[in-house]
Amino acid sequence: MKELIVSPSPHIRSGNSTQKIMLDVIIALVPAMIASVIIFGPRAALITAVCVGSCVLLEYLCRLLMKREQTISDLSAVVTGILLAMNLPVTIPLWVAIFGCFIAIVVAKQLFGGIGQNFANPAIAARVILLASFSGYMTAYTVPFDHNGVDAVLGATPLAQLASGGEVPSLLFMFLGAKGGCIGEVSCAALLLGGIYLVIRKVIRPIIPLVFIGTVFVGSFLLGQDPLYQILSGGLFIGAIFMATDYSTSPVTRSGKAIFAFGCGLITILIRFYGGYPEGVSFAILLMNILTPQIDKVTKKVPFGAKLENPNKLKMKRIVFSIIGVILAVGVLIWTGLKLFASEGYSKAELTEYASAALPEADSLKLVKVSSDDEQLLYAYKAQNGAGAALVVTAVGYNEKEPMTMMVGFDPDGVIQGVTVIDHHETEGIGSKVVTDEAFLSQFVGKTAGDLSIDAVAGATFTSDGVVSGCQKAAELFASLQSEILG
Repeated sequence: MKELIVSPSPHIRSGNSTQKIMLDVIIALVPAMIASVIIFGPRAALITAVCVGSCVLLEYLCRLLMKREQTISDLSAVVTGILLAMNLPVTIPLWVAIFGCFIAIVVAKQLFGGIGQNFANPAIAARVILLASFSGYMTAYTVPFDHNGVDAVLGATPLAQLASGGEVPSLLFMFLGAKGGCIGEVSCAALLLGGIYLVIRKVIRPIIPLVFIGTVFVGSFLLGQDPLYQILSGGLFIGAIFMATDYSTSPVTRSGKAIFAFGCGLITILIRFYGGYPEGVSFAILLMNILTPQIDKVTKKVPFGAKLENPNKLKMKRIVFSIIGVILAVGVLIWTGLKLFASEGYSKAELTEYASAALPEADSLKLVKVSSDDEQLLYAYKAQNGAGAALVVTAVGYNEKEPMTMMVGFDPDGVIQGVTVIDHHETEGIGSKVVTDEAFLSQFVGKTAGDLSIDAVAGATFTSDGVVSGCQKAAELFASLQSEILG
């Protein structure tokens, strides 16, 4: 007679284990890893290997020092290492990548008890801290297919190009990965392939990726942005498929997952369009990770036959949560309305101040409506005494997210009379001094669109080039709109 073994529930068990699940995630990431090497060269593989090795070693040492059971065999440290590497630019110094591994494994994971007990996705937490601490290294993106590693030519990401009105790659190139960015986020095709594999293997449910990406798509459309470029830019695909779906840091219930993903999408939109960073996926996921326990409490299901202890309290939580969502949505609409219906032009006092440097011969300036739809052109002014015109344009300097605003004055023949930078967010120090350096700005006086050879300020090349490009754009616009402006 066989021995009858009685054990507590659950009695239905799955053959899945943490190791099997992590192995599936690694397999799903293989297309993105291959794409990263093709697009950015062998250094992408080196960064991935360093991150994986560092994460495994740090987890082993941490568990050893804490006298806890070793967990490196569950492959979760390998997944963390790959995901962190995928969120780094190919130019990143290896010591910065290793420091990020320390933050991910030791600080964000093991100090909270290890896998299943961490409140935030370790790779996301590490990326956010690295971005705040080493923003220069973390935003040194290269152009695709330049396999020179740290010596590769730097280039702007599509999000920065969209923000500045610059030329962006085609949608096909955006989908395949021929664009600037972190080594693992650029190929949406490879990431989508991995996501489909995870859904087929039932490792993840598609609700979080679909709602996350869908929210960004719809929100971008409502706010007047190109939704296709927005969802194919930045780290949206890798974040929605591989990081927002983390078991430990995302809600359990289906409705909770939908709320979580919607919040991620909404915060991503707010940061992209109105924040100080061009990308908001990592920040959005981290913030929603913090709210996950509350979302689970609000959306938890009542077991069949069970009786709610305090239904009114649960109802109140749901009402409060809904009100918060409505407030956020209304806030977005109000902000959008303020942006859409903001008054045009500058006050008389401001115009007098700006014109004294840009068009000193003008007695007063009058705002002129022109037919141009160039996004870099903000305002066009005509001198009342016939001294010429002044154009207010934007130009990208060192800070790609927040372009400079500058006024360029012209005489009736299109010769530059002066330049003044109205607003900027350049780096404190040399960068911020360039925009007020009279010796530098005076070089533009007497120049035309065909002759803008200017000596850049040493140590502030990006800012100097930004001012030059702004003057070039203003000169080209004045040449094409001269008859409209001067009448």
